[in-house]
Amino acid sequence: MEKPKLLNLIKKIYKPNFSNIKPTDVYTYFVTEFPYKEFASGMSPEDIIMASFLLPMVNTPEVLDKQYDFIKSNLFGFTLIEVDSNYADVDCDYCNGDGYNLCDSCDGNGKIDCESCGGDGENEEGESCWACDGEGRTGCDDCDDDGTIACDYCDGSGSVDDYDKSEVSQWFFVSYDKTLLDKFLLLDEWDEVNNEIMLSKKSISLLRKPEVIDDPSEDIETGGVYFYELSLTEELMFQKMSDNRIDINSLSDVS
Repeated sequence: MEKPKLLNLIKKIYKPNFSNIKPTDVYTYFVTEFPYKEFASGMSPEDIIMASFLLPMVNTPEVLDKQYDFIKSNLFGFTLIEVDSNYADVDCDYCNGDGYNLCDSCDGNGKIDCESCGGDGENEEGESCWACDGEGRTGCDDCDDDGTIACDYCDGSGSVDDYDKSEVSQWFFVSYDKTLLDKFLLLDEWDEVNNEIMLSKKSISLLRKPEVIDDPSEDIETGGVYFYELSLTEELMFQKMSDNRIDINSLSDVS
C-alpha cells in the first residue's frame, strides 16, 4: 500500500485508546479483533506492521509522516528463544505415543482359544462346550478382553521425559529500535539476553512458535531468554498466515 493511502487508513480507524497501548497490542487487535482483522485481511504484512507502529502516533500528526519514513528505513527482524522447560515431554518409543501395546497373549484380539475345548467349541462327546458356549473362544484375562495392555515404560501416558531435549518458545519480532540493533550485532547465537528486550515499545512480537529441540548447550536454563538470529532491513521477508499473523521468512526456525 502506498504511503499516503496507508496514512489515511490509519487516521480513519484510529481510536483515542490506541495512543496508550504498545505496538504489539495494536498488532494483536489487527489479527484478532473485529473490525480490525477485516482491514488486515486486505493488507500486506508490511502494511499491518507499519500500521501497528503508527496508530499510537496518530494524535501527533505532525510527526506521522517522518516517523513512517524512519521506521520503514530502520526496520529489522530478530528472533529470541525462551526456554520453557529444560526437558521435553516426548512420545514413548515403546508404544509410539499410544500409551498401550497389543496384548501378546491374544495378539490384540481380546479373545483366546478356549482352554476347555481347545478352540473346537465342543467337548469330546460332541456337545457344546460349557466354558465358551460353543464359540471356541473366551475372553483374554491378561488384557481384560480389550486386546491392549498399558505400556509399562510410560505407565500408559504415551509420553516420557527426555532430558536431552528442551521445550522452548521461539518468538519472532520486528523492530526499529536502533539501540537494540546495536546490541544484537554484538551477540552470538544462544547468548543470553535480558527478557525486558521482549517488552520494547519500538518492537512488535509477531509470532510465537513452540518447539522441542535438542539441547544446544548445558548452559541454557528454564526461564532464560536467548538471542538466536537477526534479519536486517534489506533482508527482511514476511509471510502473512491464514489468521493474519505474520511470520518472518528471512529468519530460521530453531527446530
